[in-house]
Amino acid sequence: MQPIRPVQPAVPPLQYFTRDKEFWFEDGSIILIASTIGFKVYRRLLMEHSPFFRDLFRIPQPPTTQQIDGCPFVRLSDRPEQVRHLLRVLFPTNGNLVFGKSHAPVTMDAVAATVRLAHKYQMDQLLAQGLSILMDFYTDDFNAWIKPKRQVSVTATDLDAISAINIANLTNTPSILPLAFLCASRAGSDVLNGCVRDKAFTERLTREDTMRVFDGRAKFIKESSKALARITMPKADIFCNEGRRCLRVLASKACELSDHLDTLYSSRKMLQWGEEYVEEDLMTAMSLCEKCREMVADREMDELRSLWDDLPEYFDLDLAEWGASESA
Repeated sequence: MQPIRPVQPAVPPLQYFTRDKEFWFEDGSIILIASTIGFKVYRRLLMEHSPFFRDLFRIPQPPTTQQIDGCPFVRLSDRPEQVRHLLRVLFPTNGNLVFGKSHAPVTMDAVAATVRLAHKYQMDQLLAQGLSILMDFYTDDFNAWIKPKRQVSVTATDLDAISAINIANLTNTPSILPLAFLCASRAGSDVLNGCVRDKAFTERLTREDTMRVFDGRAKFIKESSKALARITMPKADIFCNEGRRCLRVLASKACELSDHLDTLYSSRKMLQWGEEYVEEDLMTAMSLCEKCREMVADREMDELRSLWDDLPEYFDLDLAEWGASESA
């Protein structure tokens, strides 16, 4: 009879992970392994920020539990690029001191990853901070939106609004949605290809939200065309003594702008028509008088408020409160 040999426990293939160059602290007390990347950080700080990790680390481990470099380890299902963004906030290195609105703008990659993981790991304070950055950029405040050279805390393209929409749905933050859908709609058919996060993966909208983007864009352009017509509509008791000249300028500019209506929206402002009337009209070589420019500016503001108030409706969003058109 052969002697019974003790069964050796299977050793996980941990030798295949790579130490992260940025987050491998020699005095760290816990190792997080995401895919093939290992992060050696501080257990106590993770526990302070996250009830998830606090409960996890309090579970007693058997004395035979394998360790790495003298530390326990935890496998995460997250992408290492996203984990790195979170750790840059929790363990500042290389000048990454804070994650907030009072400092230099951060990238959408950083905000999106941090908000998602803060939500997943119950880091409520960090989640609120990240959402405030998105709510500041995709504001529901009309007066903030029209403010010239508005300061924001994140650098974002129109396609980045895809992440904002998905995060708003994930965290139940509907105030982000109207402006995020408007921004996404400016990207045109590129929305179908999604947005690339951290040069590592592509994020896309659901079919329902994709339809909202395209249907809402069509409605918004249609209503904007009507608004442009109302802004340039002649009204005898308003025009100045140079009425004939101003009428020609208004008609010329209205034709010019309507031909390019779909590209008239900057990332910070829905419309720019009033600014177009300050300079001399190219076709007529004439300009509006001051009185008529004021008229255009007043009409434009009224139309902007109307478009803003109806923004959720264009994108088929049911928002109980959308008080963005209140005066400052």
